[in-house]
Amino acid sequence: MRFPKEFIDELRNQADIVRVIGDYVTLKKKGQNYWACCPFHGEKSPSFSVSPAKGFFKCFGCGKAGTVFQFVMEIEGSNFPEAVKTIAEKCGVALPVMANDDDAKYAEERDKQRDELRQLNIWATEFFESNLESGEGQIALDYLAKRGISDDSRRQFRLGYAPNSWDALSGFLQKRGASKFQIERSGLVSLKDSGSGFYDKFRGRLMFPILDAQGKIVAFGGRILGEGEPKYLNSPETVLYTKGQHLFGLNYSRDAIRRQGFVILVEGYLDFLIPYQHGVRNLVASLGTALTDNQVRLLGRYARKIIVNFDPDSAGVNATKRSLELLLTEGFKVNVLTLPDNLDPDEFIRERGVEGYGKALKNSQSFMDYIVEQAIRSHDQASPAGKVETLNEILPYLKLVKDRVEMTEQVERIADRLKLDSKVVREEFRRAVETRADRVSETAVAAQMAVKPAEKTLLAALLNHANVRRRMMRQLTEADFKQLRTAPIWKLLFDFEQQGFEPSYAAFSEQIYDAALVNDLLPELLIEVEEKAEEAYQREAEESLLSLRSSRLAEQQAVLQTEINQAQRAGNAEQVNELLLLKFELAKQERAIMNQMRNSFS
Repeated sequence: MRFPKEFIDELRNQADIVRVIGDYVTLKKKGQNYWACCPFHGEKSPSFSVSPAKGFFKCFGCGKAGTVFQFVMEIEGSNFPEAVKTIAEKCGVALPVMANDDDAKYAEERDKQRDELRQLNIWATEFFESNLESGEGQIALDYLAKRGISDDSRRQFRLGYAPNSWDALSGFLQKRGASKFQIERSGLVSLKDSGSGFYDKFRGRLMFPILDAQGKIVAFGGRILGEGEPKYLNSPETVLYTKGQHLFGLNYSRDAIRRQGFVILVEGYLDFLIPYQHGVRNLVASLGTALTDNQVRLLGRYARKIIVNFDPDSAGVNATKRSLELLLTEGFKVNVLTLPDNLDPDEFIRERGVEGYGKALKNSQSFMDYIVEQAIRSHDQASPAGKVETLNEILPYLKLVKDRVEMTEQVERIADRLKLDSKVVREEFRRAVETRADRVSETAVAAQMAVKPAEKTLLAALLNHANVRRRMMRQLTEADFKQLRTAPIWKLLFDFEQQGFEPSYAAFSEQIYDAALVNDLLPELLIEVEEKAEEAYQREAEESLLSLRSSRLAEQQAVLQTEINQAQRAGNAEQVNELLLLKFELAKQERAIMNQMRNSFS
């Protein structure tokens, strides 16, 4: 459903963000803002702040930030329309009647289909559950007992059995009132080759309901219990279910993941169920498919640390490597757990207990140790060619390490493991990076455009005090900010000032597409940890502006000096003189600013 922008803006203004967030966490007022321990990651000291005046939240621990809509989406794992409905309900605001146009009709029809399919999935779950208790279902009960699934667990996760029949489920659904058209698009049946009629998709299988993060049944997975292929069969895509967008068990484990601050990623249904049954609650399963971008982003709502515990066979190793690329690209801190004796998680816990599994988790490898170990095993370390192949296998993952200190440490450890000179490894890494010029360019630009302390101080003063902003805007020019990292914020500030708008987090976040500015810098600037008088803000603003101008002039002089050196080497005396004059003029301007700073703030 697509709501009108006017309604969204009005709801954002009406919603009491403190009351909405206060339904989920205990907030304590400190100054103008409210503080709490972050609900999105485990912490002992409050770093989660809510600014009612500016209408946003920010956690200075995990970095999450946004408006009341983003908070509800994160905490509930819902999409934007669902968050709008939740907030409207909490605030007693009626949802708008959608316009009678094609988009509205399409949205209404899609919502209707989703509601119908949710009901069919509920009926199907009840059908599968009842068949598990039947005579034919004994084969599934025996299998669950053999795998160590308790009666309580099978009931909690609503496991069931699909009888080995072509029409048992579809006949049951029709008796409950479902039309043939509804059943055809449910994903629970397959169409006959003749194009007329259908038959049950799941037959003779142990059934696992697949739930979304809110606990609603969106699809099913079935394991064959007799002869036949495939071993596991999942629902096709429907209006409720898109492959690669859900994680098995997340609705049960999301609170534990937030509390413990990390998540364990396993592959299959039983790899989730057995650990969960034994008290390991902060885990999810990837539904037996390769991890996707959407699943990684979904995980990122709940934790930024992850332990990948896939099966140790060749397929599991390949799946682990693919997962590492996605997780590292998205900035996760990743470890890998490889269980001994080729055991998967449910086998390990049944054989060695949950305490043994806990110890194994504590001894999990860093992702780089895992990659190095796998690479060493795959190539002959007695030959130079084998070492080169090993290094080539490692380097793509090494390039994903963003922290320079960690990078240096990893290079030394890799060199030690491969018995190579660390200078060789560093050189190979440098060459590998140079083959990706865009990555080098991004790094260089980021380094050159780091946000200066004076830049932050000046912006904080302007954002938090209207009188200071109005006075300072009359002094500022485009030259003062166009080369700054925060130029998008400055440009909007000028636009808002000309239009008479009061700057807000929501207004900036709608028009700035730089995630680092919106999620990290803006909340830091807007939340006043230390409240100050107008005079203090004015003084800091004027001093910071002069500092920025002085810094800009110094940078311009450095550029000119490089050009002077080049002209001198080329023997171009005339150009050298011209450049020296320009540099002298810039130095003169810089001295004037420095004198002004000393006179004004001494």
